[in-house]
Amino acid sequence: MRETAQRVLGPDSGPDTLPPPARELDTLIARLRGHLELLAPEVERAAGRLPEGSLARHGATACVEEVRGKLRAPELSRAAPGCGVMYARRLARVLGALCEHYEILSAPGPTGRTPEQTAFLRLAEHCASCRTCRTADETGANAEPPCAESDRLYGEYRQARARLTAAHLGSYRHSAEASA
Repeated sequence: MRETAQRVLGPDSGPDTLPPPARELDTLIARLRGHLELLAPEVERAAGRLPEGSLARHGATACVEEVRGKLRAPELSRAAPGCGVMYARRLARVLGALCEHYEILSAPGPTGRTPEQTAFLRLAEHCASCRTCRTADETGANAEPPCAESDRLYGEYRQARARLTAAHLGSYRHSAEASA
């Protein structure tokens, strides 16, 4: 799932990432939509097992609602030239967020959290309680840039994810070399 999202977003998820070739775009959109349709109910079920006032439950539920909104709007991919790429990137970003929620909700418990899960929870708890981070405009988008604390916590989270990715790549290379 993450690989599909990365094909659309690129390694840094930046706006200057080159879009996928047009011939692949419809396939990638269909694949992203399929991943979202499979994962959203799983996240929703896992979130439903958490206590009613839990920040993790609230965040996961909000993400599932965001997914449903994106899945209800497939016509955006055909509205105008370039809209397909924007729609695919939106799907890829929400898929990444949904994967994060899934990983956090499927952790074995407080003592079983990985460093990236802990960093993500710190970031989520801050953003859910910070007035600056929660301020939204009439469309529901962030009305203000994130606060300095949010930027710091996001940096910690990205570093933890990078270490995890490097560890996975290292173990993948090691196993490939061992089997060769």
